[in-house]
Amino acid sequence: MIRSNSLIRSNSLINRVMVRSYIGQSILLWLSCAFALFAFAWVRVWVTSLLDMGQFRTILEQFRDFEKFAPIEFDSLFTYPGRVGMTFDEPIVILCIVIWCIARGSDCVSGELGRGTLEMLLAQPITRRQLLLSHATVSVTGLALLCLLVWAGIYVGVQTTTIEESLPPPTMTIPWLNLELPLANTEQSKLAMSLSDRVDSSIFAAPTFHLFAFGFFLLGLSTFISSMDRYRWRTVGSIVAIYVVQLVMFGLSKATPKLEWLGDISFFSCYKPQKMVTLAVNESHSAPWSLVTQTPGADLPPLAYPLLLIALGIIAYTAASIRFTRRDLPAPL
Repeated sequence: MIRSNSLIRSNSLINRVMVRSYIGQSILLWLSCAFALFAFAWVRVWVTSLLDMGQFRTILEQFRDFEKFAPIEFDSLFTYPGRVGMTFDEPIVILCIVIWCIARGSDCVSGELGRGTLEMLLAQPITRRQLLLSHATVSVTGLALLCLLVWAGIYVGVQTTTIEESLPPPTMTIPWLNLELPLANTEQSKLAMSLSDRVDSSIFAAPTFHLFAFGFFLLGLSTFISSMDRYRWRTVGSIVAIYVVQLVMFGLSKATPKLEWLGDISFFSCYKPQKMVTLAVNESHSAPWSLVTQTPGADLPPLAYPLLLIALGIIAYTAASIRFTRRDLPAPL
């Protein structure tokens, strides 16, 4: 009994040491992505306030033919919540999450093999599954914090940004005819207010969860591919190739009805942060979290899409664990 307790304490100590080691390896990358995501989300909200809503609507109306390529209908972009919610579809946000997930997932097995440190780690009293779990703990926790920082950046931007809205010109009512005529030679006045009066930051909880689910799937996929290879560069190349192919398939599914079936086999079809914002604004804050109510134009309930990505990520992590446990490790070069 005493020996068993001593072994448990020893394994717990080794797990903590490994977690601290993985944190030290990834902290610089995490800080870089964290600063970029928080600052960009904040600035992105501020830039939204600089665009006149009327002029923005006029510009978008000229591109109605390309509305099918947009993540949501253009009408949703004519509102402040819709324009702020576009932050989750910005290339910089997606790129930072993808960089973190691919970098951490590919380093799990093939990265350690390439550096020649995996055999040294496994020489300690620790199982391969414990090593994988320690790595996944740091990676998933870092991903969750990055997603929360995007939400925090949006919240700070909404609270600190001031917008100006044009007031309708004064009018004169003609008795008996019930006609209102605008008064001539009057300047259109503007009303300054906080963006928080028009945007409720709590509606971005569901898009944040979608962003986390998207990253979690990429982490699982990267770890699975890493568990099968010994060269990190080849692992990264394989993941990037899959990502690009899936992105092209998703784009083609939007281009023509004949290729809509490609969207059904692309994981990008499960990433719908903008639609969750529209759903929360038009219906209720709890609508994006429903597993029962099916929204128009969607094949599944709103919450089913991120849960599907998380389920696929768990399957990928399980397959990675099985593969890593059973494979023979090559000798370090």
